[in-house]
Order: sequence, then C-alpha cells, then structure tokens
Amino acid sequence: MVIPYSDPAIIAALIQSIGTLLSAIIAASCAAVIGKIILNRKRLQTDLMSAVEDIAYLLEVESQHCKIHSLASGSSYKQTVRELARESGYIWSRKFTPGRARSLDLLKPPTEF
Repeated sequence: MVIPYSDPAIIAALIQSIGTLLSAIIAASCAAVIGKIILNRKRLQTDLMSAVEDIAYLLEVESQHCKIHSLASGSSYKQTVRELARESGYIWSRKFTPGRARSLDLLKPPTEF
C-alpha cells in the first residue's frame, strides 16, 4: 500500500495527528513532574514535622534532667551542659524551639490547588 504524500488532506491529517500525540506527551510529562514536586514537598514536610517533634522531646528530656539535678544538687547545670556541648562543636541555632516551630508555615497542612 502506497500513501500518497502529495495529497494535502493526508499531509494535514498527518500533521494534526503528530501534534495531538506531542501535546498528549507534553501534558503527561508536566503532570508527572508536578506530581513528583508535590509528593516530595509532602515528604519533606512530614520529615520536618518529625524532626521538630524530636527536638521538642529532647528539650523536654533536658528539662526533666535539669529538675532531677536541681533536686539532687541544688543546681540544674543546664547552662554548664550546653556550654560543654558548644565546646564539643555542637551549635544550636534556636530556630526550632517548640514555640517557633509551631509558627512555621511548613508545618501547617498544605492547601489544595
């Protein structure tokens, strides 16, 4: 079977079908990329929420530990221990204290598009 490529109607139909196919491929690719971006954002948001909850837990452990020290020796040693941690190379940015973490936009549920 020979396709008459010289017929303008056949060439127009061929161009139209290729255009339709390309637009479907582009739309599907864009949808996949946008979906991956949204999924990665939700995953990062979940990880951030877990990290902030862990920080809140560790701060509560520190608080309870300081109470025990205060009862036993009259001093909490909170600042002494934090200074020792700084001397060991650990620095706390204080960006994620429980109060500040609650105000973060990243921790709020995402709004739908």
